[in-house]
Amino acid sequence: MLRQAAVALGYVAVYALIRPVSDAHWELLSGLRLALLLLIPYRYWAALAVGDTITSAYQSSLSVAQFGLGWGLANAVPFIALAMPVVWFCREKLALFPSRQLVNFQTLLLCTLAVPMVWALANYAAMSLAKNPGVAITPILVVYLFVGSYVALLTTIPWVIIAKLEYRSGMLLKRLRGFVKSSMALDAAGILIPSQLILSWLTLHGKEDKQVYCLFMFLPVAWLTLKHGWRAAVMGGTIVVACINVLMNYDTPDPMVLQVQSMIAFAITCLIAMGARISALHQREAQERVDVEQAMRLARQSLQVGEMRLRQASETLEYVCGEMQVTQNRLLNRFRMMLPANESQMYSKQAATAQEKMYQIADAMHPIAWRRRGLRAALRENLGRALDEAGIAYNYQVKGRGFGAHAANLHTMIYRLACESVVYICANVRCSDVQLTLRGVDIDGNRLVVLRIAGHLDGATEDSTFFRQGQRDRLAHKLGVTGLDLVELRDHVRLFNGQFHVRPSDKTLQLTFLLQDVAEQEWEQNVPAPTPMRLWAS
Repeated sequence: MLRQAAVALGYVAVYALIRPVSDAHWELLSGLRLALLLLIPYRYWAALAVGDTITSAYQSSLSVAQFGLGWGLANAVPFIALAMPVVWFCREKLALFPSRQLVNFQTLLLCTLAVPMVWALANYAAMSLAKNPGVAITPILVVYLFVGSYVALLTTIPWVIIAKLEYRSGMLLKRLRGFVKSSMALDAAGILIPSQLILSWLTLHGKEDKQVYCLFMFLPVAWLTLKHGWRAAVMGGTIVVACINVLMNYDTPDPMVLQVQSMIAFAITCLIAMGARISALHQREAQERVDVEQAMRLARQSLQVGEMRLRQASETLEYVCGEMQVTQNRLLNRFRMMLPANESQMYSKQAATAQEKMYQIADAMHPIAWRRRGLRAALRENLGRALDEAGIAYNYQVKGRGFGAHAANLHTMIYRLACESVVYICANVRCSDVQLTLRGVDIDGNRLVVLRIAGHLDGATEDSTFFRQGQRDRLAHKLGVTGLDLVELRDHVRLFNGQFHVRPSDKTLQLTFLLQDVAEQEWEQNVPAPTPMRLWAS
């Protein structure tokens, strides 16, 4: 009961503060009523109705002698209670808030359209019972009452929605500082406000076509909405409405004022709907970027997991090869005296050949030099040995710094791209030597790696032929590659936000890779993707 009383008294206090600045052109009390119904839980609605009854009865008592008892009783009806069925239907049946961070703008605009209709009809009925209403009781009065409430709702309710979406306990100052530093605040201060001041001055001193100047006021708001979404439409629309209400302050229904208010209502409605759609598109684009980044991260992890499995298999095979060597030596030593010398040598040679093949398979799966001495040793020894056996000279250079701080998956990509590039170049160019250059660069904390592999054609080998298929397969087998083409190489480079360039010429084929050391971190962003045909935005 104490909470119910506090809600009722709080409503009366806020009503008393807003009542002096609320008029028929910009009925801020309508915004107060609907805002409370949207935010306050259902259990406090009865207290809101009681508070609204107290304020309405007090306002009616001040003018009951002038307008009569019938008007006083009709005007004492709490308008907030008349809007409760509409708001309940929108919240419960039309999914006004699909989640805590989403707003269904179709339902919101429908609610802000239906509620002022109900209130306009109630006001019209009450004024019809007045003795001396002071204005002509005509159907145009309903439109006048509706437009005044509707414009007020369009410029107040979205601010309440923004507060609901942005509020975090203990982060108010941080949110405000973030808004002040945002690009939307900068655009508003640099373009929106100065343009509104200029147009307001022209409207104030212009004798004719004031409606045209009022219409021009929405052009900067439209530009801001296209750039920043529905929040910009709300901020700009509120500023425009404030300027127009200050310039056109009339106490009685006037056709020009009604025309301007109708134009304002139509423009703000369109801008908010367009801004909601743009915000939904921005959210979907942000979600797509997050999905792409998560997919890239998963691909990098899969690459590293696959490389670790190859390393484990290589280590296991190396260990088994060593065990087999010990076992075979024991057997050959035991049966050496029982076998002829030539047969014993043949068995020893076959055992050594089998062991060498197993070591080659283990080394092709994951270089032993890489495990023992790092990436540089693998690039120098494994590539050099494979190319030397193929009769191709090999030149290897490492420049720059920062290789020790790179992620393991980047080292994996560097080695695999180098091996794939060597096989591709040797299969497509009659080269006599291959040059590999690896450079590490650190730019503003971004660690980059440039890998360049170039195959050169020497004049002495002008009549040599391309690699035969068998020679290419043997080189690929020694280096443990699958023979990727240029498109597949480019796809691998994109995993590390890199670039890939191919520079062919008559005597040279050069492949250049630019890779970025992407820091692996857990993505905690949860950007909801709205349905394409729904105006859902956060």
